[in-house]
Amino acid sequence: MSDEKTELLKGYSEKKAWDANYPWIFYVARPVSFPLTLFLRRFGATPDGVTGLTAVLGLASLPALASGGPLAMFWGGLFLLLYTIFDCVDGNLARAWPQTASRAGKYWDGLVGNFYILSYFALGIGLGGETWPVIGAFVTVAKLLACRVKTDFWAVLGGSWEAGKKDSGYVAHTGTLHYKVYYNLTDPQAHIFILPFAVLYGSGAWFLGASALVSAADLVFVTALYLARSAKLNK
Repeated sequence: MSDEKTELLKGYSEKKAWDANYPWIFYVARPVSFPLTLFLRRFGATPDGVTGLTAVLGLASLPALASGGPLAMFWGGLFLLLYTIFDCVDGNLARAWPQTASRAGKYWDGLVGNFYILSYFALGIGLGGETWPVIGAFVTVAKLLACRVKTDFWAVLGGSWEAGKKDSGYVAHTGTLHYKVYYNLTDPQAHIFILPFAVLYGSGAWFLGASALVSAADLVFVTALYLARSAKLNK
């Protein structure tokens, strides 16, 4: 095994447990990303450079999905699949060779991740009519709000919650079956591989409709969960 491959796999060890929650990433996207990472590494690729490429792919997916043409929408979904793979690549590079990463790289990577969420609105536009763009916009807004509820809680009360867990004997749900089911239903990167085939075979409306139901339920659940946690800390 080459030294670079050893470094790559060593860096991946810290991410492997997270990937295991997402079958599409664990069994397809991540394995495909490894040889691609080593190939790009030979040409001096950096995490920030690959993040820039993922941004291009994410940006290109939006007008393609919004076009309304089945083939163009298929390519829009395919761009998001490639986006996922290259997102794995920039993470591989940053973990295996941290000296090539910039201080702002992780922030940029998270910012680029918003293309997943914007894709629902673009898909709604592509499906046409008066209703689907509204449904697509709702999914995008609901997912952004759910993310905001989580990030605000952890930014303000995260330290107190973590300290309280140690004292209360709280058992984390990470890795459990219900944890995996929840995140595969609610996290776009977990099920985005379905999108290109859904639009190609005329099931884009089913995909967006199901996403709307899941997003509405998730927003209610996340809001209730973090309000309950904040109230518990306030006692």
